[in-house]
Amino acid sequence: MGQVKFGSTCPTGQVDLKNVPIEIPETFMFPFEPYDIQKGFMEHLYKALELGKIGIFESPTGTGKSLSIICGALRWLKDHVERQQKALEELMSIENLKSEGIKEELKSEPDWIQDFAKKQGIDEKAKQLKEEQEARKKLEEKLKEVRTHKPNNKRKRNVLDEAFEELFKDAPSDLKKQLAAELKEVQSDGQPEDEDIVLDEYFSDEESMRKDGESDDEDLSEVHITKIYYCSRTHSQLSQFVREIQKSPYSNDTPVISLGSRQNMCINEEVKKLNSLSLINDRCLEMQKNKDKKPKGGEAKRKKSSGNCPFNKQDPILRLKDATLAEIGDIEELVKRGKQMKACPYYATRHAIPAAELVALPYNTLLHKATRESCGIKLKGNVVIIDEAHNLIETIGNIYSVEVSGSQLTCAYSQLSQYQDRYRNRLKAKNLMYIKQLLFLLSTFIKCLGGRFSYVSHFIFIFFYPDKYM
Repeated sequence: MGQVKFGSTCPTGQVDLKNVPIEIPETFMFPFEPYDIQKGFMEHLYKALELGKIGIFESPTGTGKSLSIICGALRWLKDHVERQQKALEELMSIENLKSEGIKEELKSEPDWIQDFAKKQGIDEKAKQLKEEQEARKKLEEKLKEVRTHKPNNKRKRNVLDEAFEELFKDAPSDLKKQLAAELKEVQSDGQPEDEDIVLDEYFSDEESMRKDGESDDEDLSEVHITKIYYCSRTHSQLSQFVREIQKSPYSNDTPVISLGSRQNMCINEEVKKLNSLSLINDRCLEMQKNKDKKPKGGEAKRKKSSGNCPFNKQDPILRLKDATLAEIGDIEELVKRGKQMKACPYYATRHAIPAAELVALPYNTLLHKATRESCGIKLKGNVVIIDEAHNLIETIGNIYSVEVSGSQLTCAYSQLSQYQDRYRNRLKAKNLMYIKQLLFLLSTFIKCLGGRFSYVSHFIFIFFYPDKYM
C-alpha cells in the first residue's frame, strides 16, 4: 500500500484534508496492466470514496472508464468490508473489557441495576457492524449453496426415506432394517448430481406466503449491506456496464443486480402486449389486488378468477432472487432466467436489493423519490455513482415537469365546467370550492396562452389568437 496525501481547500468549519494520509492499494485487480489515466482514475475514485466526498470525474471516450469505475469502486468496497470486520473485532474486545470492569464495579448493586448497566455498555456502532457482518455471512452461505446446487434442508425432503417409511410402516422390524440398510447403500453409491433430482417440498399458494420471522430471507432483507448504486441513462448502457463486470476479476464474489421498469422486465405476455408503460404498471398493480382478494363460492369461482399473475408467487420469486445474486446477469439475462423459473424478474430484483453489493439502475429510479422508496432503495451510508452525468440536469427537469398543451387545457376546462353545471346541486360545498379553484387555474393558464372565452347558452367557446404567442 502506498501513502498518498489528498489535498483540498475546505470552507470554514470543515476539516482540512490536505494532511490526511489515505492508503491507496498498489493494485486494483485490473484485468491487464492499466494505463496511467486508468490508474489515476481508480486512485482518485478510491480516495473520494474513502473520504466520503463528492467526486466529479471526466474521462475521454475509449479510455476504459467503465472498467476503471468497476475496479476502483469495488476494490474500495472490498477493503471497506475488511476494515469493518477489523473494527468490529476491536470494538467487541473493548466492549468485553468494559463489561468486565462494569461487573467488578457493580457487584454490590442490585441485579436490575447491573442488567441496565450491561445494556447501556453495548456500543451502537458495534451493533450495526455486527448486523451487517452477520447479513454478509448469511448471504455468502446462501450464494455458495445456490452456486453448488446443494439442496436446502429447510426446503428439501428426502423422498426415498419418506416413501420407505410409508410403505414399510407395518413390516417386521428385521425386514425393515435389512431393506433400510440396502436403501442407504444405494443412496451412498449415487453420484453427487443425483441430489439435483430431489423434489422441492410442496407448498400451496397460501402456505408459500411467508409470515414475519419464518424465513431467513426476511431476516437477511432487513439489513442493507453497504453497496454501490451505479446509475446510467438507458437500459442498454446499464447492460453494457454489467457485461463489463462479468468480464472483470470481481465477477465471482460480487452480488450484482440490475433494476429496470416493468416494461423491460415483465414476462407476462398478457400484460406486456399493452406496450404503454403506464398501462403495464396499472395492470400489474391491478393483478396484485386481485391476488389479495379471496374468491368466494368455492372452487368454481376460484377457477373463474383469472386476474392473478402466474409469475407473482413468493417461492419462485425468492428462488429467482437467490439465483440473481449468485450469478451476474443483465436485464435480458434476468428476463430469460425468469421465464425458465416462472418467476417475476421485476419483483425478484427488488427483493435482492438489500443483499446486493452493486445495484445498476436507471436515473429515474434513483432520482424520483416515490419510485426510490417503493423499490426499497436506501442511500444513507452507501455509494452513488452517476455515469453520463452531463444528462443529469435535463433528466431531473423531465422527471419533475410536465408539458400541457392549450387544447388539453381547453378540453379540461370544458369538461369540468359541464360537470359542475350538471352536479352542482348534488356536490358538497367543499367539493364545489375545489372545482372552482381548478377552473380558475385552468382559465388563468388559457389566458396566458392567449385564449379568450365566449359563452353561448350552455356552451363555452375558447379562441386562441396566434399573435399572442409571439
